[in-house]
Amino acid sequence: MHSDSVVQQLAPRVLSLLVLAACACVSLVRGPQEQATIQIESFGAGPFVLADPRVGLSDLPSYTATLTLSFDGTKYGTAQHWTKTYVMLASNDPQTRELSLDKAGDLSDLDSMYAAERDGASYSWQGDNTCLAGLIQEGDSLSDRFEPAGFLSFVVGADEAGAETINGVASNHYTFDEHAVALRDLADSTGELWIASDGGYVVKYVLTSNGRSDYFGEGIEGTLTEDYELSGVGDPLNIQLPADCPPGLVDAPRLGDASNVVSDLGVLMYTTASGVQDAAAFYQQELPNLGWQATGEPIVEDTSAWLEFEKDGETLWVSITIEEDGTKTVQIALLRTQQ
Repeated sequence: MHSDSVVQQLAPRVLSLLVLAACACVSLVRGPQEQATIQIESFGAGPFVLADPRVGLSDLPSYTATLTLSFDGTKYGTAQHWTKTYVMLASNDPQTRELSLDKAGDLSDLDSMYAAERDGASYSWQGDNTCLAGLIQEGDSLSDRFEPAGFLSFVVGADEAGAETINGVASNHYTFDEHAVALRDLADSTGELWIASDGGYVVKYVLTSNGRSDYFGEGIEGTLTEDYELSGVGDPLNIQLPADCPPGLVDAPRLGDASNVVSDLGVLMYTTASGVQDAAAFYQQELPNLGWQATGEPIVEDTSAWLEFEKDGETLWVSITIEEDGTKTVQIALLRTQQ
């Protein structure tokens, strides 16, 4: 079975877990205790619970998350071996993501995938194909769809196994089996996880599950291994997009009376009641404060103005015009120098 299908198969169990956990908490406070004991014994016997493997990630300044899914088994008696490796580079201030997915082995689709999010825009490309770009839609970001930790199963009832330092992070070590991941009667599993002592996020997670068709799907049996690691916490990230990718949203100041604002990839436009020369003076003062360096000769007249700035391989054009109806329009265009 495709590893994503396994995750989808377990999704209803996550909901059941949350319901059971809520009931157990109420029962422990109000009784009867027997009800809570039965519910908890459905999972592992240890004291540790990981309800959401993505916990703590949004609080980290930056990180690199790597998840390798590998299968070794048979499909209708024919050997099957495949590997998928997800690598996500993430920065939370500003929000920036880069994702790569590489595949190998007996898979129907071996195409690699690359995607990124920067400056409010999402980008995707495959191999030498043209870079595609669009605005990030709510609920459809790379973190929503492909955060590597989001593919991991919850853990209920893991046993304590001491303290260790993993990837330079002081961590608490836990072990568990199929009971803790709601796979009893479906697979034989062994797992380990390491939780950061400060921050509570998952530093490393390894789960190996051996199952048959009732777990993987008709005619399939074998072993699925999930190997996840978090590294580079706090390291600076420099995400480079292919040269043909368009720019993202324009991050530029606006006049205080800006109205009718339109913001799209590479373009910011709005109307203002300010005069052309006042608007030009505003950008000549504010943009250098943000690291933009004026280039060329500015053109500032009574009815129009044209300014040009450069920073970090990008060019910003500022155009201010008076329309026939007297409306003053500010248009700011962002271009990559290569384009």
